[in-house]
Amino acid sequence: MKGTRATWIEPKALDSGIRDEVERIRIVDGHEHLDEEAARLKQPNDLTRFFMYYTFDDVTTTRKTAADSGEFFKAGTTPDRQWRMVRDAWPLARHTGYGRAVRLSIKELYGIDDLRDDTIRPLLAAIAKRNRPGVTKWMLREKAGVEVALVNAEDPGDMARRTGSPGLFLFDITVSGFLGDKPDLKPYEKASGIACTSLRAWHRMMDWYFARWGRQAVAIKNVSAYWRVLKYDEVSEADAAPLYEKWLVRRKKVTPAERKAVQDHFFDACVRRATELDLAVKIHTGYHAGTGYTDLNLPRVRDLASLFRRHPKARFDIFHLSYPEWDDLIALAKHYPNVVADMCWAWAIDPMGARQFARQALHALPLNKVHGFGGDVGYADMVYGHARIARDSIAAVLTEAVREGRLTRADAKEAARRWLRENAMEFYRIEKRRAAQAAGQPPPLKP
Repeated sequence: MKGTRATWIEPKALDSGIRDEVERIRIVDGHEHLDEEAARLKQPNDLTRFFMYYTFDDVTTTRKTAADSGEFFKAGTTPDRQWRMVRDAWPLARHTGYGRAVRLSIKELYGIDDLRDDTIRPLLAAIAKRNRPGVTKWMLREKAGVEVALVNAEDPGDMARRTGSPGLFLFDITVSGFLGDKPDLKPYEKASGIACTSLRAWHRMMDWYFARWGRQAVAIKNVSAYWRVLKYDEVSEADAAPLYEKWLVRRKKVTPAERKAVQDHFFDACVRRATELDLAVKIHTGYHAGTGYTDLNLPRVRDLASLFRRHPKARFDIFHLSYPEWDDLIALAKHYPNVVADMCWAWAIDPMGARQFARQALHALPLNKVHGFGGDVGYADMVYGHARIARDSIAAVLTEAVREGRLTRADAKEAARRWLRENAMEFYRIEKRRAAQAAGQPPPLKP
């Protein structure tokens, strides 16, 4: 990582050869929610770029905040007001993974060592000064050492998106919009020109989307663990069709079992399309973002085993280590050839827990079964802090293994390269997707 100064672990505690190897690696950042730079440059200059993704959650759970998230993120709330809302809680949360990532990022990117009364205005001034064309590449490539970032699509009308940063950004096809309790098909119908008046018509609409994006996307993504169990059963088109018509055409009340059957059919169909197009399948498991609502019975990775068996040729990328149940994920990734464990977001949720997973995975899984980094944040500013924690932690785990005689130094360097870059380059077919992107992106949808 060129120009790296802010660190999380004392460099003397790390094996110098392993540390240097980890620093040289150009990371494949497996999951982000980053805006296009053109949108970023128009956004207001306030504290949300550091608190929007996750940090505010830890601040909120202290019960020392002066307002809820709605007020903090409300358009027009001044940075001074935002800081007053969180100033009493920040000292209690600054040491967590989320808080530490904030401090590492502002130190390295803006020269500010912490958030205090006397640093808020200098920080905002430094952000404004840096926020010019080219800032995204500077933050990701020069500072965070990211080669390519795989970015989530947010537009409900197009499932994926065109980018002004080809080669740096690649995208998933988001399919979660079809897996909710009240899916709105209108944006997809309008974009594709296909009225989804039957399940067969829905399949034609999906064929249109996959034809539009399948060559350039790297994966499909499913985040339904936020609202339903991950047990996806096999439901035939013949069985799903009348339930689809009842629920989504005639708008009649359906039972939870009927709704689940249609959702299960939807996702199975998406997995088959992904497999045909050589796309990976990303699935959220484990911990939920936010506060005050999670149900840990929903996002359990063990519920996916039947899906893994049903689609042996698919490539399943299981997000967030299914935290806090990573033992289950290790067992499944060890058993199923089509399953890998993804550490995106995990380094900030629980840095020590993620490090323990890495210790276990190092000796339980083949080296190509772990994807070592994804920031999973909304602002490029925060990628540095998340990546810093990941690099330092992986170097520490590998140093420990070498010093205890469990790995040679050469083995450790190979593990670092695979976890932070090579596994994802191969798994996501990065060069193939970049070439397709360079050949020409789909035209924008008509308004």
